[in-house]
Amino acid sequence: MFSCGVSGCNYAFKTGTQHLNHLVSNHGYTSSLHQPGYSPLSAPPPSAPPSEPSSSCPSVIFQDPTLEHDIYISYCPENCRGGSAFTSQYRDPNQIAAVLSRTFKPWVASVCLGPEPSGDFYEDRALHLQKVKVFVALISPEYSKNDQCKMEYQFALLSLKKPVLPVIIAPGDISDTIQAYIDQDGRIPFKMDSPVRGEGEFNERMEYLADAIKKMINTVNTERETHRLQHLNIGNGASSGESPPSYEQAIELEQAQLGQNIRERVPQVGDHVIAHWQQHSYFTATIVRFIKETLKFEIKWDDQDESGRFPDVTMVALNKVPDKRAVTVGSRVFFPQGHYCGQEGVRTGGMRYHEGVVTRTEPCSGNRLRCFGHHLKGGSDGKWVTYKDYNYNFTCFSDDLRVAANPYNVTHAYSNM
Repeated sequence: MFSCGVSGCNYAFKTGTQHLNHLVSNHGYTSSLHQPGYSPLSAPPPSAPPSEPSSSCPSVIFQDPTLEHDIYISYCPENCRGGSAFTSQYRDPNQIAAVLSRTFKPWVASVCLGPEPSGDFYEDRALHLQKVKVFVALISPEYSKNDQCKMEYQFALLSLKKPVLPVIIAPGDISDTIQAYIDQDGRIPFKMDSPVRGEGEFNERMEYLADAIKKMINTVNTERETHRLQHLNIGNGASSGESPPSYEQAIELEQAQLGQNIRERVPQVGDHVIAHWQQHSYFTATIVRFIKETLKFEIKWDDQDESGRFPDVTMVALNKVPDKRAVTVGSRVFFPQGHYCGQEGVRTGGMRYHEGVVTRTEPCSGNRLRCFGHHLKGGSDGKWVTYKDYNYNFTCFSDDLRVAANPYNVTHAYSNM
């Protein structure tokens, strides 16, 4: 679960300056970036991208009144005050959010929902993430290794196609999965991981971070207006007197298209899947229903076995060729290895699948991607490793791999059906 690591933070909090005031009054966070007497230096701090100086960004940001939040701040709770990886107030996600909330209306899970999130964990986040304009990821070594953070990042980048601003807030190695997503997107991370020599330098960095976010939001606004006008055939519209769709209608069209993209990634009733049975073994099955309360699927095995028919959503994958962007170094995948025999009158035989991790990829002719990796589970985890054809390593094309369902995609898709 995500939580802010601050005791007593259970206020169901709203937006804007209320956000900041709540943090300041209850937890001692400050926002001196916008206090009287502060003025940013004319030159960017060493850690800020030199190609994006403050002067190139607009000073006023358009705030869409129909949206409760305009940016989504994704972070790892271990980096917050009271967390196991907390090192400094200048690297505390809640401190960073407190300053940004003077300029933006950020959605921060721990503050908006409290330490114990109300309602469905993933659906709450998916709903807010869908509505914001920019996804800001406060990345640390802990963030990059956290499964929830990785799934959230993937959902924002690949499913919702949100503009993502990776902000490195702590030194150390970043996991291959997050690094691969950053490389795919091609956006240079905003660096805030070097030592801070006091509040003044922190404020300078925050000023340039805010400028980078403003620039991204204004790009979103421009793109939305362009798409709004493109929905109308100008030639026909001129003769018929037809008007372009309103801003709100254009957003609805945009969200509908994204919803279709997400549904295509989600196992639905009747779909063929690869699913977990027991002892880290995976086999083919068909979806019967989704159980939201427990985040499980009910399935029917192809071999007619009646056991193990309620796997977690993260242990189920659509049995179809995955999006190549979802198969990167560090990706958790299901790969085929070995067969099992049927039992007359009981069940049929079939292919065995196993949970693995991709450690290397290699482009091949025909726009194919060869993947190398190894098992994630072994004998010490209770996995059976004495079956015929067992090999710790695997090599296959990405077309042969299957990618586990993302709970953000699943809850989002089923809530809109």
